[in-house]
Amino acid sequence: MGIIHDCNPLEIVRHPWFISAFLAGGGAQLMKFIINWWRTRNIELRYLKTSGGMPSSHSALVSALSTAVGLTDGFDSSEAMIAVGFGLIVLCDAATLRRAAGGHARLLNEIVKKLSVSEELKIEAEHQQEMLGHSGREVLAGVVYGIVTALVVCRIWDFWK
Repeated sequence: MGIIHDCNPLEIVRHPWFISAFLAGGGAQLMKFIINWWRTRNIELRYLKTSGGMPSSHSALVSALSTAVGLTDGFDSSEAMIAVGFGLIVLCDAATLRRAAGGHARLLNEIVKKLSVSEELKIEAEHQQEMLGHSGREVLAGVVYGIVTALVVCRIWDFWK
C-alpha cells in the first residue's frame, strides 16, 4: 500500500553511503583543524566548521557518497548517476563560485578597511569571511580522500548484502 515503508529512521546510520559521506566530510574538516594546528601550533576551533581550506570537505563528502553508491549499486545505476551529477555541481561550485565569492569578500574587506581610515568616508561594516572556496588542489585532495574513505568503508562495512 503506497511507497511509504515501515522502517527505523536510524537505519540510515548503518548504511555504507551515509558512513562513507559522514566520515569523509567530517574527516576532512578534522584534517583542516590538524593542518592549521601543525602550521601554527595554535588550537583554533573555527577550523572544525569553516569552509575553504585544505582539503575540501564538500568534495570529500560528495566523492565518498558517489563512490559508495557506485560500489554498492553499480556505477551504471540510476542512483550512482544522480550522486555523480550532484557531486559534480558541488565540486564546480567549490572551485569556482565559492572561490570567487571569497575573492569578493577579501576585496570588500580591504575597501572597508581603507575607507575607515578616512574620517569623512568612515563606514562600519561586518568583516566578511574570505575563506569560502577552494583551489583545484584542495578540491582534488578532497576527492581523493573521499574515494579512499568510501573504498575502505565499503570493504569493511558489509551491511548492504
